[in-house]
Amino acid sequence: MQELTTNPQGGLVNKKTGEPIVYNKETISDFMEEKGIQMEKHNRNDVVNKFFDRGNKGEIVDVLNSNISTYDSSQSTKQCKVVLIPDKQVESYRYMYQTRILEELDVRFSSLSTIIKNYYNLEVFDAFHINQDIIYTIGRICCDSEGKLNSESVLLEIPEKRSRVKLSLNEIESYSLFSGQIVGVKGINNTGNHLSISSIFEVPLLPMYKSPSSELVESNVKPLNIVVAAGPFTFDVGFGYEPFNELLNKMEQEKPDLLILLGPFVSEDHSLLIEKKTPNTPGEIFKAHVTDKLSKFIKTSPGVSIVMVPSTKDLFHCSFVFPQPPFPKSGLPPKNVTCTSNPAQFRVNEITFVIDNVDILFHLASNEIERNATPGLDRMGRLSRHILIQRHLYPLFPTSPEVNLEHKKSSFLELQNLPDILILPSKLKYFAKIVENVICINPGYLSKGESGGTYAKITIHPLQKTLIEGTFTENLVSKRTRVEIIRV
Repeated sequence: MQELTTNPQGGLVNKKTGEPIVYNKETISDFMEEKGIQMEKHNRNDVVNKFFDRGNKGEIVDVLNSNISTYDSSQSTKQCKVVLIPDKQVESYRYMYQTRILEELDVRFSSLSTIIKNYYNLEVFDAFHINQDIIYTIGRICCDSEGKLNSESVLLEIPEKRSRVKLSLNEIESYSLFSGQIVGVKGINNTGNHLSISSIFEVPLLPMYKSPSSELVESNVKPLNIVVAAGPFTFDVGFGYEPFNELLNKMEQEKPDLLILLGPFVSEDHSLLIEKKTPNTPGEIFKAHVTDKLSKFIKTSPGVSIVMVPSTKDLFHCSFVFPQPPFPKSGLPPKNVTCTSNPAQFRVNEITFVIDNVDILFHLASNEIERNATPGLDRMGRLSRHILIQRHLYPLFPTSPEVNLEHKKSSFLELQNLPDILILPSKLKYFAKIVENVICINPGYLSKGESGGTYAKITIHPLQKTLIEGTFTENLVSKRTRVEIIRV
């Protein structure tokens, strides 16, 4: 058990090191135990009964593009084609000691620094040279210690020199920074080790994917209904999978074109598994409560396509490293389910989906500092934008202790284009927002401890035929899509 205390702001920190503690069930339990406070544990029957007696079942808690109508797909013909994006599907691989992390980071830095330099037409100078004139340089944001980044601890690492220079942010009116972020800066270095900056240059955005016009004509027949649900799928007090059962019952009525299920399906954080209070293996739990129920659902709703994305918290998966290969085809998921890697990049008809199934939003939120950043965007939109700007699905470095990132597979985390829809499951509050013409969604978790959670329902209307012209056409998905966040 860690020795914990609180800092002046009320946050949990390690009593010995002063390092901030990630809030989760284990650390909060340790803190309360140390203070002599007993955490209340509810009886499973009470939790289940409360869930079935809930009054907010099916409540819509957030809507994006409320002016766009919903669509009843229960009786319609399904025309949903799922195609995995080539070169972005991780196969099984061996992972061991990472001795080349710097080399892998340098490859990415070299690519993005060249893009920044060419886009802004910058003439880059030595950031460590004492000079009274304004200079431009490019580097990676980092912290001067192992603690949390703050405005007084920001360094700019220059990988070519393996050196760091302290940044002064006093003259910057607006910024949003995190460790690992690659940026260009404009400033003056009067001392040789202190760069006072007046401007920050971001990596330019990637272009949106444009579909072949011929494909758009074929697929633009009717609206698409897509449902996204992220695990955990069962309560902490048992393995009844009541929220998951409720979701499948609802989907059997609505019959969406596509159901996207994101792990964990059997979570390493489940209290009964941690305490070894279940006689069943994770594989047995998954087969009984996920595979068998999905197989029955497929028989009653044969037109509904299903995509499954694993999580590094899935106990029965063969890999806990990110990026993560898909569930094996000969494994536990039903055979007619599309299994993708994590992260997942695929197209549904003409629409590009990217799913980042680690909690990158929470990890960025724990590290980011900002001042008057990005007008028109709230915190969740700003965090989502970092991923789009950095062209990477885990741009944070050092990584969170929760993530075992295999840097030699980092290319699978890179974006080729801006996606039409970016899905970022997180313990942070659910949302659906448009960020740089990309629909960004946190569907929330289907089960939240001892209560039901939320899922996302996406309705995408056809692109107007008058907008389909030329050989390739921009999809304009953000202008024709309605997203609802719904309580299970």
